[in-house]
Amino acid sequence: MRIVGGEFRGRALATPKSSDIRPTTDRTRESLFNILSHAYPEALDGARMIDLFAGTGAMGLEALSRGVKAVLFVENSVEGRGLLWSNIEALGLAGRTRIMRRDATRLGPANRIEPYDFLFADPP
Repeated sequence: MRIVGGEFRGRALATPKSSDIRPTTDRTRESLFNILSHAYPEALDGARMIDLFAGTGAMGLEALSRGVKAVLFVENSVEGRGLLWSNIEALGLAGRTRIMRRDATRLGPANRIEPYDFLFADPP
């Protein structure tokens, strides 16, 4: 698994050993971001994104590589958060990310999440 486009194109991402975490495939991420960039050419530049059920962080890291300013990753599993942190550190993106340890299905007003431009959810 790798970053498909942008600043970190071609960089490998740490992947899960178990089948509990199923990262969004390279092809799916590439298709989604191609659609976004062609339909809304400047939508990602400086945008803020929330990545629910983040797992390895592949989707949010792809977004950061393509111009998103900051990503809030929401991940509940220990394995997922470990992989996510490894990938964030490997790409040097700690200053543009935040990890929230929560079950994404239970987020609500009490979590005080500020507004974001994009939300991606790919539940297991």
